[in-house]
Amino acid sequence: MRKILATTILGLSVLFLSTVTAQKHESQLIRLDKSIEPRKDSRISHYYDSINQIYQQYFNNVVAEAENYLGNKAPDGTLANVLTDELFREAAIAMSLIESSVVPDLALLNFGGIREPIPAGTITVGKIFSVLPFDNNYMVLIDIKGSELRKMFFNNLRKIENAQSFSNVRLVYKGGIIDSVTIGGKPIDDNRLYRMATINFIENGGDKILENVATSHVYTDSQPFRTRVIEYFKAQKKIKRIKDGRVVILK
Repeated sequence: MRKILATTILGLSVLFLSTVTAQKHESQLIRLDKSIEPRKDSRISHYYDSINQIYQQYFNNVVAEAENYLGNKAPDGTLANVLTDELFREAAIAMSLIESSVVPDLALLNFGGIREPIPAGTITVGKIFSVLPFDNNYMVLIDIKGSELRKMFFNNLRKIENAQSFSNVRLVYKGGIIDSVTIGGKPIDDNRLYRMATINFIENGGDKILENVATSHVYTDSQPFRTRVIEYFKAQKKIKRIKDGRVVILK
């Protein structure tokens, strides 16, 4: 191995690089388990306790109450519907600020990003962090032609096991396969340009939802989507949702 030697000559620091050969080495496995007594550094313990207290106060803060169980299971979870509808609402607000004459047509979230359900009862900030743990998920708006939208539904999301959560969309599955799709109550128009709200994870290829689907980026929100959800829950105070028929499953 090489060894760096340092010395000072006439007030100048000089480094020498020399090569040495190791004659012998020994190693020992040290298991980090309960037999190792952790040592608490008194120099930082006060700082740690203060930060932890602030952390607990913030995450234990109650933002709303769930009046019923909110599920996150595909293809039709009630919590997923709440979150995707909130994404659609935020998109409408954003569009009113940047293009007053344009409104979103649909919103899309991936079930994989909704990590936990919410049981009936109080909803804390910490619970929302558990449901939406990813700090870097932001709402985006993209434009997508109807023919490309059709590819997304009937190619990438064709099977019910690939189902994702949508707002302002009605999906009918027959035999485990998408049979029909309507957006705003109307069939997909292949020649029309649709505006879709989603998150940057999906826009960037996450879960292959938009694989081989051409889109055009329009807008990225300034706040993480989770922050928008916390604000929305605080404003609503009570959250209740039942299945509303946006997903129909036929044999």
